[in-house]
Amino acid sequence: MTKSFKKPKKFEYNLLVIGAGSAGLVSAYLAATLRARVGLIEKHKMGGDCLNTGCVPSKALIRSAKMLSYARRATEFGFKSTRIDFEFSDIMERVQRVIQKIEPHDSVERYSALGVECLAGEAKIVSPWQIELNGKLISTKAIIIASGARPLVPSLPGIDQCDYLTSDTLWSLRELPKRLVVLGGGPIGCELAQCFQRFGSQVTIVEMGAHILPREDEDVAKVISEKFEREGISLITGH
Repeated sequence: MTKSFKKPKKFEYNLLVIGAGSAGLVSAYLAATLRARVGLIEKHKMGGDCLNTGCVPSKALIRSAKMLSYARRATEFGFKSTRIDFEFSDIMERVQRVIQKIEPHDSVERYSALGVECLAGEAKIVSPWQIELNGKLISTKAIIIASGARPLVPSLPGIDQCDYLTSDTLWSLRELPKRLVVLGGGPIGCELAQCFQRFGSQVTIVEMGAHILPREDEDVAKVISEKFEREGISLITGH
């Protein structure tokens, strides 16, 4: 495969990493500790999915939903009835504050200090040793592709006419939806469904498989399904 490409005599980098999400950051960090000359390319935000739209915001949201659930069950723990007033917008603003608190750990400044050269733009691989970035060719001995993925939007009739949300875009919400249909009963869909149900939305999960959490054992999915139904989440499977 590489015989059809001309190998550069000199290389600008030992390693170029495409994508500054979790995998890309770890790869760049490890290479830099070995004194390699490393370039880290990101076209959007440092930290990628995990920091900006995945692990960090979702776990912050889960924490708020869990606190609310515990408060509503206060009598089970020996407390008198507890009333909690909240604004959904305040919860979502807290999520952003959590992201901002962690951002410095994944920042350009931190990785530059570690010896990684952070490059902004969209990378295009043109040979086994060259990447095109912002109209310029960059040579490297090795390339790591850590560009991540995006949410799968099903090709349903009429969905293009619907102002739908994905696990990437819902973080801009500041008003709690009265009703929410979650397409997909995987871990992300289940996490978000339970959170929004606890905040007060009427939530329905639609899963094409025989049960939610299709990658888990059936008995595990059964326990979670029963818990969700007790909390008021509607489950539609096999669709």
